[in-house]
Amino acid sequence: MKGMIIGPYWQGFKRSLVTYTRIPLRVNWQDEVKHVSPVCFLPWIGLVVALLSAWPLWFDLSSSLQALLMLLTAVLLTGGFHEDGLMDSCDGLVGGWDKEQRLTIMKDSRIGSYAALSIWFSLTLKWLLLSELLDAIPDSFLGFIYTLSGWCVVHVLARVFPLALMTTLEYVTLGKSKAISMIAKLDLHQWIVALVPCVFFGIVAFSLFGLVMTFLFSLVLIALMHVYLHKKIAGFNGDTLGASEQVGEIFIILCLLVSYA
Repeated sequence: MKGMIIGPYWQGFKRSLVTYTRIPLRVNWQDEVKHVSPVCFLPWIGLVVALLSAWPLWFDLSSSLQALLMLLTAVLLTGGFHEDGLMDSCDGLVGGWDKEQRLTIMKDSRIGSYAALSIWFSLTLKWLLLSELLDAIPDSFLGFIYTLSGWCVVHVLARVFPLALMTTLEYVTLGKSKAISMIAKLDLHQWIVALVPCVFFGIVAFSLFGLVMTFLFSLVLIALMHVYLHKKIAGFNGDTLGASEQVGEIFIILCLLVSYA
């Protein structure tokens, strides 16, 4: 009975892990085994990425080097999945003149000037903000717990951004898309599954006031992205979901830095 309850969650988590990371697990996609929607486990995948990429915190390195290695490890674990979405989105949304042209540009594998600029500024901002955050937290055991929790909350909360857009906007694409199998509007039960790690690590990493303010400002930022995407392409696609996750990471690190300052 216990296996029948846990099994669908494990199967859904495993499918999500295979999709959003480069961790070598085998999944038979033709298997009709019962599973919870893999999409709702996206914040849990963020938790896995955060814990595995936090290894530099165990070594006596400079804050800037720790931040660089943490970011590099996270990119390697995900295969630059979200970063690629950011670059494609910036090329298409900024460079295109209408909806069809924007979607066409996002399908193009070539990197344009907007993509190059966006990834440079994104990674540089994350590196600088994370370095400042690591410097701001005291070098102690309690400080280590705060740092690890903060890094976890960055990755779990940032992955709520694409879930919110996925639930409130319509999916748009040109032709066939590999992302369609991982697109779903979450119901209440799936939102609870997705938000469990966000609440737990949010409570540890933030003060109550800081967590509430981060949540409120996150809603404002998601609403702004919602309006922008609706205006540009009348919905979302896989690339814009990846871009929203990257914006979310930068925003949450900034919130943590303000909270600890």
